[in-house]
Amino acid sequence: ATVMRAVRDAGFEVGIHCHNHYRWQDHLARMSSAEVAAEFGAARDEFRRIFGTEARAAGAAGWQSNAHSRAAYDAAGLLYASDSRGAGPHFPRVGGRVFRTLELPTTLPTFDELMGRLEFPDAAIPGHCCALLREDRLNVFTLHAEIEGMGRPDLFRAFLDGCRARGVEFVRLDEAARDLLAAPE
Repeated sequence: ATVMRAVRDAGFEVGIHCHNHYRWQDHLARMSSAEVAAEFGAARDEFRRIFGTEARAAGAAGWQSNAHSRAAYDAAGLLYASDSRGAGPHFPRVGGRVFRTLELPTTLPTFDELMGRLEFPDAAIPGHCCALLREDRLNVFTLHAEIEGMGRPDLFRAFLDGCRARGVEFVRLDEAARDLLAAPE
């Protein structure tokens, strides 16, 4: 908890990933609405215990999402979620129902999705990710602390250097969400 609060206090955004990674990633599709609400509720309780406030964002384990999870987000009053892969912000629609929690999808591949592929030796990964950046949309990169942060920090540093060289402006997703929600349609 101390380390997590220190990250927040250093200016980084914090949100809910999940309570039980395995349960969410591998079993969400078979969970009832009540089970999803309980699982997300446990994550919210832990977030409040650690940070002393409600979470305003969520990013699901394994990009697993369904109507039950979206309903839980709406009930929690989240500012946004980042549970999908896609091209741009939207309000998710599942089974004809449009949910109120803004979705900011991951738009770039994660490093671990590229690692081990013959066409992407480690040294090519940062440049490839930079080449996928688009000026006409919000680019969202999902970082895994165990890969980019601890396992391959040199690759992540090279990616950040490439972004800076391209003049990329780094923004927190909560700021992007607020701007998007405040913009006239």
